[in-house]
Amino acid sequence: MQKAVSDSDVIIHLAKLNELNLIRELYECAHIPRYVELEMVRSQYDEVGIIEETVRHGVLKVYETDDSKARSIAGRYGIHIGEAHVKELAEELDAEIFLSNERKVRIAAREEGFFVAGTIGIILRGMDQGCLTKEEAIKLLNKLKASEFRIHPNIIDRAIDSLEE
Repeated sequence: MQKAVSDSDVIIHLAKLNELNLIRELYECAHIPRYVELEMVRSQYDEVGIIEETVRHGVLKVYETDDSKARSIAGRYGIHIGEAHVKELAEELDAEIFLSNERKVRIAAREEGFFVAGTIGIILRGMDQGCLTKEEAIKLLNKLKASEFRIHPNIIDRAIDSLEE
């Protein structure tokens, strides 16, 4: 199974959709830096303990990363420090997949040779792999569109259209 690292936004979106199980089914687990774990917990994205629970059950594996290296990466690519910690971890673990919704991060990760997937890509792959039915995938995408997710509705519409064709 391919090794995946993730920044916070994909995990938060999947948690809000109650679909963190897709990470286990598609990637076995997502590797995250301690910085990202703390960021999610501190920012109260984890009101009900979902993040801590998934760490306990191995869906998310947490690693320590070097803050000075991450700051250097953030400066080099013009990305957020949390995402730079993820990039550092990806290099350290020799990961193949970088999970992120952020455009700048996705571009930087692709330039470094990573396969990149976001929340929509995970939902579509979940359907392709038989983890979700087409109807379940469309329902999740519509839920994404109707909620306060930071994904442009046109991108979600294109994904829904591709499933309905």
